[in-house]
Amino acid sequence: MRENSYGNWLVEFAKAGAAVANYCDHVEHNEPAERSWVLTSASTLRRLAAEIARAEGEDLRGLYAARLQQVEQRNPAWSPGELDGAALAEAASSWRELQLAQLAHDRRYHPDIVGLSKADQLRHCALHVAKLTGALAEISCGELDREDFVERRVPDMLLFGLKLATLCGERLEEEALGASGQPLELVAG
Repeated sequence: MRENSYGNWLVEFAKAGAAVANYCDHVEHNEPAERSWVLTSASTLRRLAAEIARAEGEDLRGLYAARLQQVEQRNPAWSPGELDGAALAEAASSWRELQLAQLAHDRRYHPDIVGLSKADQLRHCALHVAKLTGALAEISCGELDREDFVERRVPDMLLFGLKLATLCGERLEEEALGASGQPLELVAG
């Protein structure tokens, strides 16, 4: 079942990535573009990250926190006592808090990207989403190590789902993560 699911997730993920690229292309050509193209894609990325983590029996919040820690500790701006995005992610109890953790991480550890224009930041995200689409294609064909995919790529799907929402001015929900009735659970159930 999981193998078939990866093929389905790939199609959905590719469509979301194409919508972000389409938005960027329209903006560059001064053509009509809908913010909803990016916001819908951001929501899809967050949902797919949660579905894949759940299917793999993993806690998405834990994967995301570990990924932030990995990225931060290899960054030259990192030192003990500085911003700890992993701790912020682990402590987040709502989508809004998770969004703010990602924003704090970006401001501290990616000033090169945060300093770009919104259009350039969106284009940068589109490139990352394209890379994630390729990784999803590779895992769906059995050409990529599953452990590496789950540990690095799945949390990156969540990361860009959060970042795209922030770039387009969407304030995520204050509701508790994984609460009953939520359209999307963050923790594996």
